[in-house]
Amino acid sequence: MNGRDSRPVMRDWTRRLRGVSPISLHAMCQTLSVSRLTFHTSRFTCVFLTLALWLLAPATAHAQDRIVALSPEKGPTGGGTVVSIEVEGGVVLGPLRVEFGGRLADVLRRTGLSTLEAVAPPGVPGPAPVQVVNELWGTATSPAVFTYLPPPPRLVRLDPPAVPVGTEGLVLSIEGEHFAATSSLRVGETQVPVTVVSQKRLQARIPAPLLSRAWTLEVRVTDAALGGGTSNGLSLSVTNPVPEVTAIEAPPLLAPASGATAITVRGRGFRPESLVSLAGTAVTTRFQTGEELTALIPPALLAKAGDLPVTVVTPGPGGGASNAVDLAVRAPFPGRYLAFTSNRRGGRNHVYLLDREAGRLDPLEEANSTNGNDGYPSISADGRFIVFQSDRNRGQADVFLFDRETRRLDPLPELNHPTAFDGFPHISADGRFIVFESDRLNGRPKIFLFDTQTRARSELGQANEATADDGLAAISN
Repeated sequence: MNGRDSRPVMRDWTRRLRGVSPISLHAMCQTLSVSRLTFHTSRFTCVFLTLALWLLAPATAHAQDRIVALSPEKGPTGGGTVVSIEVEGGVVLGPLRVEFGGRLADVLRRTGLSTLEAVAPPGVPGPAPVQVVNELWGTATSPAVFTYLPPPPRLVRLDPPAVPVGTEGLVLSIEGEHFAATSSLRVGETQVPVTVVSQKRLQARIPAPLLSRAWTLEVRVTDAALGGGTSNGLSLSVTNPVPEVTAIEAPPLLAPASGATAITVRGRGFRPESLVSLAGTAVTTRFQTGEELTALIPPALLAKAGDLPVTVVTPGPGGGASNAVDLAVRAPFPGRYLAFTSNRRGGRNHVYLLDREAGRLDPLEEANSTNGNDGYPSISADGRFIVFQSDRNRGQADVFLFDRETRRLDPLPELNHPTAFDGFPHISADGRFIVFESDRLNGRPKIFLFDTQTRARSELGQANEATADDGLAAISN
């Protein structure tokens, strides 16, 4: 041997060769490398060195160094986690075993001078001490901690899986497995108190606000203890009822229509999101109650005569289309309404209306006066508005407007003059404009126009001539 001090190297090899048999040591010492020099030993010297190392090992064997790292540090209780173990200062030679909470690891293999790999055996939830034990010398590392995680909850079934919108006092039963006293429940985005009935069943009272509208709520269970995790999700459906239509209230519908027509739909199971549909076309709908909707029919749907099937459609979950109720759209009866003057009552002139289609005479009692003469009627195309002349005010002729739908008489104060003659009126087909004759300008009859919507009166200067008598006018729509 050369003059270099080999004692540190020998001590290191002594520590690394603990637990190795003498035969193995003898084979290893045939050529021993220390730094850059090689010792060639005689057979006798090698045998002596082998016995010395083997005899020294148990004399210097203390408890193995501590475990400095576990990776991973957590795993399921079912076992099977491959855990890498790093021991401070290296792993001694010899037969070893790894224990997890006193339970022997299933598989063990060395991966380096300082590292082992072990497969964790099954365990119980919680921390478990891990030790590497040298079976030859009976020494063990100081313990490290591996945490067994409980399996995450698993949901199998909800009872009930669906409830009608507006349900109150719902107690939901959740069936599954791996439930614990630390389990918590989330319905949608809301944390809900839960009762643990068993490891396979939970119960919870669902707050009414969560069931006040139709939607789908995801139900999940979480067990935060020891990182137990979150379950799979199951759907709780809050469903709309299937609507039912029992009646429709609508004015007589004539084709073609000049504007939108309001209708009222009555029935059951209506929701704020329900829509009235005519012949498959959804129309503007307003929710009134669970038994009443109002809707506007656009003129395009009243372009021709026929039956319009009316349904109510409520979106899901649940919901659907109601039964259909037909709404009749009639073609106009040519010359249906006839307005005329008659003195059949006490010799005084009064205005009457004949509905030729219905064969019904309307005496217009709300329009005619008891002490004057009423005449010269003109009627709108739909028979609703009748304008006429009357001398009920101190024998002076004035113009009046009667609404047959509301049965109200309008004295038209913006139209009439307090002392002049106003008469011979004519109303436009849509009931908006009235033309009439008046002598309020210098006593000569002239033509005036009145707008029933804006209540504005104007002289038709382009029609009148200053030195002539102008009157008995008519107007189109």
